[in-house]
Amino acid sequence: MWSWPFWKSIVWKGASFLSGVGQFHKPSLTGYLVLLLLSFGASIVLEWMAIYLDLWSYDPFMPTIILFEREIGLLPILQITLLPTLSVYMASKK
Repeated sequence: MWSWPFWKSIVWKGASFLSGVGQFHKPSLTGYLVLLLLSFGASIVLEWMAIYLDLWSYDPFMPTIILFEREIGLLPILQITLLPTLSVYMASKK
């Protein structure tokens, strides 16, 4: 099994390649909040698009929430919202 330092290295290398910066700096609190807001918006759009395109539907046991008069899955929203921020946090830990 691959270890966490391996994944941290991959994320750092990818970020440094894309940004052209040699070191990955920990974002400020504002940076984390912006990332959370962007991720939340993306999660809503992705879920609505998937439902609209009939890519999947929710099981009756899936917890859902109503946002803007549309029903979307709570767990996918949480996952898509939190994972990018957690990934950046883990990659920036020293």
